Amino acid sequence: MNGMPVTEMILGMTAGCLLLIGAIQILRLIQTWITHKTIRRTIDKDPSLAVGMLARLGEPGSSAGDDRTGVVLIAIGLAMIGATVLVGDATWLRYGLGAALFPLLVGGALWLRQSLAERAAQRAAGE
Repeated sequence: MNGMPVTEMILGMTAGCLLLIGAIQILRLIQTWITHKTIRRTIDKDPSLAVGMLARLGEPGSSAGDDRTGVVLIAIGLAMIGATVLVGDATWLRYGLGAALFPLLVGGALWLRQSLAERAAQRAAGE
């Protein structure tokens, strides 16, 4: 292998993923802060409007993102397996299959959770 050592590559990818996840969490924190600020302003101006706003915030939201995230993670895991099979090296195959387990398992769990929630919602609507 002429390029970067595997350990440095893994460390770089891990650092990149941590920065991405940190940025996403900071954006979610900002979103929550803005929501709370809006609620406070509504309560200060007209408390009767705040009751309706709080009722809408208490409603369960759509979990369609879990379904898409699960499918994307499964696709990433399969792509990782395909890439390591194409490389053909036994060491790379072992590392690649090990690394592909994480997105496959998390994506499968999200997908299973979403399908079970949909079935439960259908049963509740049918009763």
